[in-house]
Order: sequence, then C-alpha cells, then structure tokens
Amino acid sequence: MYDLIILGGGPGGYVAAERAAASGLSTLLLEADEIGGTCLNRGCIPTKSLLAGAKLYRHAREAEKFGLRAKAEGAKLDEILDFDFAKAMAWKDDVVGKIRSGVEFSVKKAGAEIRKARGALASPTSVRLDDGSVVEGRSVIVATGSSPARPPIPGMAGNSLAITSDELLALPEPPKRLVIIGGGVIGVEFASFFSAIGVEVTIVEMLPEILPFMDRELVAIYRRSLRGVKIETGAKVESMEGGAVRYSKGAEQKTAEGDLVLVATGRRPNVSGIGLENAGVAFSPKGIEVDDSLRTNVAGVYAIGDVTGRSLLAHSASAMGEIAVGAILGKPRSMPWSAIPWVVYGDPECAGMGMTEEEAKLSGIDFEKAVIPARVSGRFLAENGQAAHGAVKLLVAKDGGRILGATLVASYAGESIWGLQEMLERGATAADLEHRIFPHPTVSELFHLAAMALA
Repeated sequence: MYDLIILGGGPGGYVAAERAAASGLSTLLLEADEIGGTCLNRGCIPTKSLLAGAKLYRHAREAEKFGLRAKAEGAKLDEILDFDFAKAMAWKDDVVGKIRSGVEFSVKKAGAEIRKARGALASPTSVRLDDGSVVEGRSVIVATGSSPARPPIPGMAGNSLAITSDELLALPEPPKRLVIIGGGVIGVEFASFFSAIGVEVTIVEMLPEILPFMDRELVAIYRRSLRGVKIETGAKVESMEGGAVRYSKGAEQKTAEGDLVLVATGRRPNVSGIGLENAGVAFSPKGIEVDDSLRTNVAGVYAIGDVTGRSLLAHSASAMGEIAVGAILGKPRSMPWSAIPWVVYGDPECAGMGMTEEEAKLSGIDFEKAVIPARVSGRFLAENGQAAHGAVKLLVAKDGGRILGATLVASYAGESIWGLQEMLERGATAADLEHRIFPHPTVSELFHLAAMALA
C-alpha cells in the first residue's frame, strides 16, 4: 500500500508528488499522457515559447528607433525580416521536451514512482488502473485537470476548421486569417501571437468586454495594445459554416471569416470517468468540492488544480498540491483564494491580484484608487517609448488603507505582481507598500508610485 496515490501529472500532481516523496511518503503518480499536463504540453509553456519569438519579431521590425538598421543601403528592417513558423514550432517543441524531462527527473529523484496509466477511484483508498489492476493508498489526491469546452454552436460539430488550442499548437503553418471565439486568456494570448506575425485576427466575445476577470478601466488600456486585432464584444455566435462565424450584436447580424476558427470558450473540470461516485466524493460539472486545505467530503481524498473549478491556473494547482500534501502530513494551512495572482502574457503583459474596482463596488467597501500611466516609469519609457500603452491601478480601503487589489498593464507585469501576494494576504496597507524599497529603474516601481499616491 502506498501512502499517497495521485491521479494526474500536471503542475498540481507532479508538485504534490515531489513534495510528498521528499517528505518520506511512498508516492505513486499516475499520468496517462505526458508528465506536465496541459500547462507544460499544450498550454502555458508552448504558448510562452511562441510568444517570445513573436515579440522579438515585432520589436525587431520596429527597432530602428533604438538605433538598429539594416546594413544594405535603403533597406528597412520591417521589409527584410521574416518569421519562420516552422522554426518557432520546433523551438516550442524543444523547450517543452527539455522541461518535461527535467520535471520527470525531479519527481523520480525525490523518490516518487511514476506510472503511465489512467486511474479511477474504486473506493476512497483504492484506484483501478486502465489495465484492470488495483492499487491501494492511504490517501489519494485527484489532479485530473480540465479540457477545452466546446459550446453547442450549430455547424461546429464535425467542422474541421473549428479547432481548440491543442490543435492550434500543432499547426504546420499559420493561417492567413484567424477567428477566435472567446476573449479570455487563451483567446487573447493567441490573438497577440498570431497578430504579431502578420495573421489577420478577429476576436468574437459574447460578454461586454474581453478578459472579464480584469479591471474594466485597465482592460480599455490593454485593448489598445492589441495591435492588428479586431475585437467584437457583446457578440453572440449563432452558427458556423466552414470558417465563417455568424454572430449577432443586438439586432445586427454579422460574419467573421477565417481560414481557421479557434474555439477558446473556457475549460471544463475533468470530473467524469475517474470514479468519484465510487468513493462518494461530492462534485458537480463545475468541479470537485473542497475546503481551504483541499480536502473533499471523504476522509483521505483530496482534489487540487483545475478539477476543483476554484482557480484554473497552473500556479494555483501547484500551490494546492503543496497545501494538500501539508494536510496529509499533519501540517495544514489554507489556500489564499483571494490573493492568487493572474497574468495574461500578451504584448505587453498584464497581471493582477485581489479585487477589481467593480468587485470592490459590489462588496460595498469604501475604497480609494490610484491609476498611474506606465510611461512615468523610466524603464518602461526607455524600452517602449511615449506612445506605448500601459498603467498600474491600486485599490485600497478608505478606512485604514488596506490593499484590496492591483492591476498592471506593462512589460514585466507577470514578473512584478508576485510581490503583492504576501502583502494582500496579511492585510498590508498602502503605507506598508510605500515603505518598501524598489530597485530603480524598474517597471515594478509603478506599484510604489501608486502606493505613494494613496498613503
């Protein structure tokens, strides 16, 4: 009997396996596909590898203002540079392969056993593998992740031009025109990549705005940075025919034409076919029910990551894995649900944490805000110029100045936002943030300037 069996080897499962094995628990990690799950193989890492090349390409074509020029007389950088899609995809595959090997090595080095198999709960302490064998465990962590959601749009089923992000990451060549149904993180990041390499991109989003979790004021700023992307919001997709997406905006009927259509309408927790009913675990189509230490309603059974439906982010899954293992080891702590950072890796990046202004208003909290344009940052201006779009927004409670939330639209946003996590979790104030010493010049200084405006 194992001390711990983990169903799923994504960023939640493999982190949990490594931590558990390193702590002395006999650990079995079951993964039917490749180690690393969606994030490593079909999500976070592949998209960032491609975006890195697209950003270099776009910035290189505009680099004459920084003093770069072509040696050939009269030649222009934007005329002589080209984007090699096949090489970009090969780079992506190489990066994914190297990281996958590193993850597998780390998990095994910690002492965990990895089996390429699919598992389903047969009881709270037993897991049936797809070969019919059964393994026993004192504790079980369910980390089966999520899958792309396909809405029931007429004309989508069986349409070879309607693809998910999984298929998009395996294309041999880019389309000339791409329609993206859905303006969430997946849709916006792919829009940023493909528009940067010259693809005509249209986003069709049903909600009033793209990135619906983001502060509305800063979404408006971020939209201006998505150059070459046509954005249709408040647009309900009615049907598809080939690459033609028909949608309505109020009484108006419109069509977006693409050589391919990316269906980026969110993800659904993988709760089916994993034996939750056999173990009596409470769940719904929205995910497995867990408490703040990732315990389910069944003693000894835990759930982490996307399958909980609580936070569909890779770093959330990893944090949940650590917390679940801590609970198993008798060292429980709570998941800081209200202080989980998010990042959109477009060009530029945007990142945030905590409440948006809209959420603060709905909560009834009296708050103050500071919005500082990114160009007041010396580094941002030096690297992007006066015309670049970006800003930081900081929300604090009017009574006492407690930090409620922050959003940053600027280069390096994803690298800067983590510093607010501990401050938000412990109830720090704008004055506390103002008293921190920020290195100069950095984009992160924008948080300091916002705190100074509110302290």
